[in-house]
Amino acid sequence: MQLTLKLAKPPVIQIALDYATIEEALAMAKIGVQAGVDWLEIGTPLIVAQGIAPIGQMVRAFPDYPVLADYKTMDSGWKNVERTALQGGHVMTVCANAPDETVKSAVAEAKKNGVWVVADTIGVKNQSARSRECASWGVDMIYLHYGADQRKNDASRDSTQWLSEVQRSVGIPVGVGCFQVEDGVKAAQMGAELIAIGHPVISAADPLAELSRFVKEVRAAYRPRV
Repeated sequence: MQLTLKLAKPPVIQIALDYATIEEALAMAKIGVQAGVDWLEIGTPLIVAQGIAPIGQMVRAFPDYPVLADYKTMDSGWKNVERTALQGGHVMTVCANAPDETVKSAVAEAKKNGVWVVADTIGVKNQSARSRECASWGVDMIYLHYGADQRKNDASRDSTQWLSEVQRSVGIPVGVGCFQVEDGVKAAQMGAELIAIGHPVISAADPLAELSRFVKEVRAAYRPRV
């Protein structure tokens, strides 16, 4: 399945299914679909706990939705692209901080099977420079990622802190990882083409209500990037 962002009017809203079991992930994916999300993410914790099988299980359960495998690849980029394709998945992540050769190998393999390669910038020191390099090698999207450990240390910051500078540096879509409605709305107002949300929103007492509010407010706030 060849993906384009035309599958959903920007911003594409992605739900991060960061669970330890496929049963939990499938249940929350159903809620996410009801709330109006566009992409379903097999989160890193699920891949660590269960391997790559959940990718195929999610694809079969929701055949009309793009499924992203969030490996946070640091080596063997081509292999994780191949694994994603074999499971029927559509998108995979490689760390922008990975060796140049790893990012390039993922892009090269993706050209064979149409899987999208997203460069995740978690831990990158010079966000604009590295994003520009990854874009020049052919990744399909840059994903700005302020990690959970970073947030525990300083909750006053989020992924939108790098959005403007990276948008000026690349012409490809730029996604943003969010923690709540407020940073999702800010990212949408700044023109992020993809906005991802997971915990703590999906662990709320009423996740359907919280996700529905997130989707509604983020879509209403969206302004195309300049």
